[in-house]
Amino acid sequence: MNQNLTETGYYLKWYGRKIISKIYEVLARFIEIPKLKEMITRVYHHRRIDLENPEKLNEKILWMEYHTDPSFRSQLTDKYEVRQYVAQKGYADNLTQLYGLYRKEDEIDFDQLPDRFVLKATHGCDMNYVCPDKGKLNVSNVKKRVHLWLHTNLAYLSLEMHYLPIGRRIICEEYLDTGETGMTDYKFHCSDGKVRFILVCRNSGRTRYLNVFDTDWNPLHVLVGAEEIPLAPEKPSCLREMIRMAEDLAAGMPFVRVDLYLVNDKIYFGELTFTPATGVLFHFTDNFLLEQGKYCTVRE
Repeated sequence: MNQNLTETGYYLKWYGRKIISKIYEVLARFIEIPKLKEMITRVYHHRRIDLENPEKLNEKILWMEYHTDPSFRSQLTDKYEVRQYVAQKGYADNLTQLYGLYRKEDEIDFDQLPDRFVLKATHGCDMNYVCPDKGKLNVSNVKKRVHLWLHTNLAYLSLEMHYLPIGRRIICEEYLDTGETGMTDYKFHCSDGKVRFILVCRNSGRTRYLNVFDTDWNPLHVLVGAEEIPLAPEKPSCLREMIRMAEDLAAGMPFVRVDLYLVNDKIYFGELTFTPATGVLFHFTDNFLLEQGKYCTVRE
């Protein structure tokens, strides 16, 4: 594919997001955000959520998003600040190596970076640039992307308001090499400090495959609108250790998703997410979300 067309499509997507975000920000001046979220979820995802009487897991997640102090969620969503929390919990060795923290795209000295690295914005999702070979890097294009990220706040796009106060910065981290095409992402969904189910994600080309397992690695067929991995992933040899780490990081929280990676039998921390899939969890069936809601205690 022509690289210029690829870059054009990327910016069109992001500017479209910025426009939608601004529209929602204006609407939020006239409609209470929980009601606006219910409306958008109904129109965009064709799902009903009741944030006045939350029972399903997604409803409880969103109720807490709009009715509790977001400062702790904001701190741990920040991809730089969360590293300190992970280290304090005793998992410093499970953090990827950090090469730099930047507030402007011109602060990044690409000559000083290793041949492979990953750039991430600290204040949002889908703001990552994976560089497997610096020799093929178009520095100008990367700087343009970084500039765009630093001038974008997506809190209103998905009405995930705990993103609003997070500082806009860029981190550069170690590139994790699994020796395979694509990275397997293990997402441990924790309610009241306990792992309740595990979502396994793997990208192959433009397709994103998903599988769900319980903590004994029994498959749960509870997805809608998503493709399962053709060959179900094998149970990780260190699954118990991964679960223990996820629960240590989730201790004391009503809900959080802990993302981990596994490279050469070593566990690496990914991120903490408090409103996965914009809080709607639209890939899961309503029956599953209702069952999982029983394990999440809403706290004011």
